[in-house]
Amino acid sequence: MSALGECNEQVTKVIQEQAGKLAHYFDFPHPERIKLAEKLVQISPIKGGKARVAFGVTGSDAIELAVRAARYYTGRPMILTAFGDYHGVTYGSMALTGKGGMWPYFYPIPPLDTGVSYFPFPYPYQCPFGKAPAGEDEESWCLERLENYFEYYFQSKESPYREVKGDITNVAAFVVEPFQSSAGYILPSPGYLRLLRRLADKYDILLIVDEIQTGLGRTGKLWASEWEGVEVDMLLTSKALGGGLPLSAVVARPEILEAWGPGAHVSTQAGNVLACAAGNVVLDTIAQDSFLRSVQERGEYFVAGLRELQQRHPLIGNINAKGIYIGLELVRDQVTREPAPEEALFVTRECVKEGMVFEKGGYFHNRFQLIPPLTIRRQTIDRALEIFDKAFTRAEEQFGNK
Repeated sequence: MSALGECNEQVTKVIQEQAGKLAHYFDFPHPERIKLAEKLVQISPIKGGKARVAFGVTGSDAIELAVRAARYYTGRPMILTAFGDYHGVTYGSMALTGKGGMWPYFYPIPPLDTGVSYFPFPYPYQCPFGKAPAGEDEESWCLERLENYFEYYFQSKESPYREVKGDITNVAAFVVEPFQSSAGYILPSPGYLRLLRRLADKYDILLIVDEIQTGLGRTGKLWASEWEGVEVDMLLTSKALGGGLPLSAVVARPEILEAWGPGAHVSTQAGNVLACAAGNVVLDTIAQDSFLRSVQERGEYFVAGLRELQQRHPLIGNINAKGIYIGLELVRDQVTREPAPEEALFVTRECVKEGMVFEKGGYFHNRFQLIPPLTIRRQTIDRALEIFDKAFTRAEEQFGNK
């Protein structure tokens, strides 16, 4: 949320100044909203180069807006998303959140949207298709298996991906995270988004990318999608966008949002004046090349320190990162890659005792998600590495992972 750090001076100043002029204007255009929409259009990798923007309040309502727009525009019901993706916790968005551990909180009433199908996420370190044969590159092999999976289901007459009577696809859109965030900050096999773009073009469906956690500089580029040079049909952003205030946006090809007609999406707090004013400062800062370079440099410094720890601590099985989007996976054995959830919980608690807090998640509850402000200082990174070193040493003494 606070990508520029807590109480950023420029963000705080513009919120205070705007509050003295106009604090709320329903879901109507106002100068700060118009400026923010224009900036989002300029910086977003939308297919065709032109775009429209619809504002919301949270990431969850951005997801719901995008799904509604995709179905209205295409006239098709099915949405495809990946196991492990996180797309929100409202009843509409929850159906797209492929994290089984979250579903019990909604029983006995399940998510209402049944037109959603999940596919395996190409997570090469723990590939859902099994272990790559000897001599095969893990990342390439895992992605090839996913491509075979898709082609099978798009061609199968028994697949929900197809409308059998018309022999055409029944799918409106892919809705995906470019990297899986709440699942543990997992980077997919390189080429994942390019594969989805090819499939979307081949079968005439939309590619919707959820950049709510990965976007706005977190990975060292404005959008994680840029790492693969992919243009999308819709891009969703929130979290850091409002500078700590609730704000979300859907940036889409004009014909998709215009198909609805005026007044189809209205929300009392959507595009709130204060949040848009803060958002303009956030974008003006993060979109600078020098700022993005500094994020990459900070991330490289942090990861170099973590890799040094990995040499001394066999619990650290996998480190994947782009910019300051950093995930660690803990394992009991470097060869079998057996997950280490108890050890991960122990390390988490030891770090909290030392004053460091981070998210623990992952498919097996054995991954750490490191999400500091993009402005984190080197001395803070050094302190974090010191705490990790102590915590891993204690864990290895406790569990015998040496």
